[in-house]
Amino acid sequence: MVDRTSHFERAKSYADSKQLSLEVEDAIGYGMDGSIWQTSRPSVVKIYERAKNYQDEVECYRRFASRNVVKISGFIVPVLIDCNDNLLALEMSIGQPPFLLDFGKVYLDAPPPYWNDSEIMGHWHEEGRENFGKRWSKVLSVVRILESFGIYYVDPKPGNIMFED
Repeated sequence: MVDRTSHFERAKSYADSKQLSLEVEDAIGYGMDGSIWQTSRPSVVKIYERAKNYQDEVECYRRFASRNVVKISGFIVPVLIDCNDNLLALEMSIGQPPFLLDFGKVYLDAPPPYWNDSEIMGHWHEEGRENFGKRWSKVLSVVRILESFGIYYVDPKPGNIMFED
């Protein structure tokens, strides 16, 4: 269970250290892995529950930055503004759809152990088709492009990959 009070305290601490304010006391997003708050500038602060998810997401943003990537196949990728390892906090830009978010559940440099398991991947594709319909092929294209960065994106869902309309 996510400790929302602790997340807010860490988000507030991060914001204070950057002379920012959080727009609302309640997070704009909660998940199994963390919480997100909008700041007083066009950015959000994401607080992580687990260090591994935080480290993986920061690494993804660093890989994108090293290659000047701000879009993948037409989807905006947020830009890492700053991060704090002690608070498990990162600040990133925000944008309007279409966008690609949430790199906290990726596998880096090697696929997950089940990546070649036809039964598991069959269910993964089935869920993807249910979530995205005819747009699933576009999502798969994005997933393949991410693999060229050594990023195995295992959590494609409508909240993470949002189309324009």
